[in-house]
Amino acid sequence: MATRLKALRYGPPVLIGFFALIALVMAALLGFELVQRQALKEQGSKQLAFFLAPAFLLDREFLRLTNSLEGYLESRPSHPADELNMRLEIFLSKLALSRESPGSALMREDPQVAQSLQQLQSYGERAERALSGTAPDLPALQNLLKDMRDFTAESLAMANNTDIVSEKLVETQTSELLNNNLQILWLTGGQLLLLLILAWGLVRRGRIKKREEQALLTTNAALLAARESADRANLSKSIFLANMSHELRTPFNGVMGLLSLLSKTPLTAEQADMVQAANDSARHLSRLLNDTLDLSSLEAGNITFTLEPVQLAVFLRSIEATFRPLAAQKNLQFEITSAIPADVWIETDSTRLRQILFNLLHNAFKFTQQGRIALVVRRLEDAHQQWLELDVEDSGIGMNQEALDQLFQRFFQVDSGLSRKFSGAGLGLHISMALARRFKGDITVQSQVGAGTLFTVRLPLKIVEAPAPNPMVAVASVAVPELAHGIRILVAEDHPVNQKFISLLLQRLGHKATLCENGEAALEAFRTDDYELVLMDIHMPVMDGLTATRAIRALPAPRSQVPIIALTADVLQEARDQAKAAGVDAFITKPVTQEDLELAMAAALARAKAPELQVAN
Repeated sequence: MATRLKALRYGPPVLIGFFALIALVMAALLGFELVQRQALKEQGSKQLAFFLAPAFLLDREFLRLTNSLEGYLESRPSHPADELNMRLEIFLSKLALSRESPGSALMREDPQVAQSLQQLQSYGERAERALSGTAPDLPALQNLLKDMRDFTAESLAMANNTDIVSEKLVETQTSELLNNNLQILWLTGGQLLLLLILAWGLVRRGRIKKREEQALLTTNAALLAARESADRANLSKSIFLANMSHELRTPFNGVMGLLSLLSKTPLTAEQADMVQAANDSARHLSRLLNDTLDLSSLEAGNITFTLEPVQLAVFLRSIEATFRPLAAQKNLQFEITSAIPADVWIETDSTRLRQILFNLLHNAFKFTQQGRIALVVRRLEDAHQQWLELDVEDSGIGMNQEALDQLFQRFFQVDSGLSRKFSGAGLGLHISMALARRFKGDITVQSQVGAGTLFTVRLPLKIVEAPAPNPMVAVASVAVPELAHGIRILVAEDHPVNQKFISLLLQRLGHKATLCENGEAALEAFRTDDYELVLMDIHMPVMDGLTATRAIRALPAPRSQVPIIALTADVLQEARDQAKAAGVDAFITKPVTQEDLELAMAAALARAKAPELQVAN
């Protein structure tokens, strides 16, 4: 940009100088044309005199010859005719000159002038014959004199006619030349004017371009500043989301964890109902939190997709296992049917696909009080590619067209009354649609009031080969041995409620837990005692969990190889990536359940005892 502005800065003076030089040359040419025009006028006068000279000279010599002949005849004819012969020779020479001069053709163009020339030629020939003998033929000369006297007026008329014709011709030629010269003058003047206009236009364009370049620089600077501001805003938003996730999930972890422990103690029926209600409310709040964070991540562009081979039949069985208890609780018929063979593997992000189906199925169970809910899976193919279609159909309350038109808008509720009855923030369907479109797919819906609703998820389908046996397998699919009792576990957790929950949970599982309130204390305890497993919170005062993890991994083996499981309230992918880079073996997001913790601990310990068996988060 700076180079272009520099060229523009020095460009106009060079252009102005160049056009000034051309204008100077054209002005000189214009002056030359004006001088030439005046010269053409003067040349026309000279050319007219040049054309008229032979005719007037011939007329004058004809008169002189006539006078000489008359004087000879009045004198003594016996005298020699020397003077007459001289006049005759001069006359004949002028006559010959008139025939050979450039104006002779012009003189012959007039019939009267041409006839007069022939007559003068005949007079000259008669005079030559009369004077060619030993003695002049006086009778012939007298007759010739008489004829020549009679022709004097015609000779003068010949000269006058020649004058008129010559003048007209010269005027015509001069006029044509002057017209041509005038056209050249106009063309030259027009070119000069166009050149000046072009020079003015280029200079003006240069100034405009300079202003545009400056405006572009200003705009670019503003855009750069806006981009930096947006980046800072996105960074602030990401930090806010991370902090909000941590601050909200941390107490949720304690609440839900203690409720789960409480539900497994001896309770009266009334107490069990209250614990169940508290658990339901906590799970509902957790879903709202997840939806809010997902919405913010989608808007910030922080949602990432991890495509990997997934066995569709196994994936669908996990969906069925999740919703079968809810169907039994509401006494609803729930079935999943698939037209795709059980051994088919597809490439997808199972987490995001599960999130879409969970939102749609939760919606179906929420608004269906009796009847059935079905998930139908099939494969379609068009001219371009294959598609995976998943129908979620229910026999619930249905929706009218007005509701369908707004269904996927954020925070939309089908009806305010229904919102109060069925609750919900109106984010699930909006998030599902956003995720489907990130898959380059779509979600459509059909519904009638009182006749149920049909959601159709259509996503690009890529069938892949079943992956070769890989030591890096998912936790959920690893056959891990049952945990032994009495495992020495180091727990780094700064929140008192979560400390209590983890301590009680590990105690109930029969393990020995050492609690530390920050990473520095955990690192010191790890250096001074032997532990088989570390449960590491990420956000802690004094020293965070990632720094403590890196410090542990920097210790000599085998101490540095002790499994570390991250327990964190962060749900963003960035937090997972940072934890993996720091050296954690598994990543569990809060709120932590007993099942997730047992499975992760078993897998991590199995990996530690058999390094060839690697277990993913």
